Amino acid sequence: MNLQCDITLPASKSESNRALMIAAYGGFEPVFQNLSDSKDTLAIKKALSCLPFIDSRQRTNPCRNDIKGKQQTIDIADCGTAARFLTTYLACHEGDWLLTGTQRMRQRPMAPLVEALRALDADIQYVEQEGFLPLRIIGKPLAGGKVTLDMTQSSQFASSLVMAAPIFPNGLELDLIGDLSSLPYLDMTLGMMCHFSAQAERQGRRVVVKPKPYQSKPFAIEPDWTAASYWYEMAAFSEECEIRLKGLGGPSALRQAQGSGTACLQGDAIIAEWMAQLGVGIFAEGEDLVLRKIPFEKHPLHFDFSQHPDLYPTMAATCAGLHMEAHFTGLENLTLKESDRVEAMQTELSKLDQQPLQFCAHNDHRIAMALAPLSMLFGPATFDHPEVVEKSYPNFWKDASFLPIF
Repeated sequence: MNLQCDITLPASKSESNRALMIAAYGGFEPVFQNLSDSKDTLAIKKALSCLPFIDSRQRTNPCRNDIKGKQQTIDIADCGTAARFLTTYLACHEGDWLLTGTQRMRQRPMAPLVEALRALDADIQYVEQEGFLPLRIIGKPLAGGKVTLDMTQSSQFASSLVMAAPIFPNGLELDLIGDLSSLPYLDMTLGMMCHFSAQAERQGRRVVVKPKPYQSKPFAIEPDWTAASYWYEMAAFSEECEIRLKGLGGPSALRQAQGSGTACLQGDAIIAEWMAQLGVGIFAEGEDLVLRKIPFEKHPLHFDFSQHPDLYPTMAATCAGLHMEAHFTGLENLTLKESDRVEAMQTELSKLDQQPLQFCAHNDHRIAMALAPLSMLFGPATFDHPEVVEKSYPNFWKDASFLPIF
């Protein structure tokens, strides 16, 4: 298949989610360009709009006086980011909160964050199973201080804590223990905090945040590099291609993608470096990146997903489609995502010799989008729940309408 298309990628939900939380802690209206319309971001935006306090000075939103003194339920459905980020936000804002979610969300870990918050004098109880949602949170102002956090299961625990720290009178000294998984996401958080005038830095396993309030500033949210990975996959499967990813490029972004710069906040820009080994080259044209085929040699490859777990489904599908031998490491936390992504991809890739392809999305947006391009090589495919892509890339099926998906 020859591909020629111009693609406007969705805005980064990771940046969008952090921007909304920073604005909430700062007590200012968001002034953001290109806010994500993903299900995850909409969940955080909706939850924040329902909360009675809108800034660190505990100023009451007059539109929400009717709920004062009552326990309020915040249901974040299957949004793991919202669960982690809102736990800290609720813990340091006065109120009686019940934070809950879907059955799958109730299986995803919360204990490291809860333990760290309790060490900072937060009042949080498990309502059902120890270590998991639902949580009852009795919110109150927190002073901050020194605390230890295990990052092994998720970097979102650390991001959640540090984003609140500028409103703590004592700031925060956070010592990170365990495996430093998904560290680029924590560095993204710190970079965005500094953009909004916070004073925060990480030196190895220690993060220090001073009690310096956020300031409102415009912020342009970048296109999503994880979403771009599915177009790299389609480029790898094409015979020839010219796929223009609009707004993703410029020389600085090109250098970042090639591992020689730091312009991009998103660690998943490494997809460009990885996919170059599978025959996909990138070329900067103005503010766009253009994907084209380049020569490559087939030989065993190695990819470590400990810092880039969301790229695993894409790389697994691409290597399977190209019959490439590849060794994957850093898969431990993939069992804790929307699905057990290792098991899900093994199950679905075992179907490639079947016709027609009948894929199960495993209620996981990244599984569905990674599997879809395989229809370019193996023929028409169906999905049980194609709507799961709304979690991060609502227009995916529209943008990829040329794929034989039924």
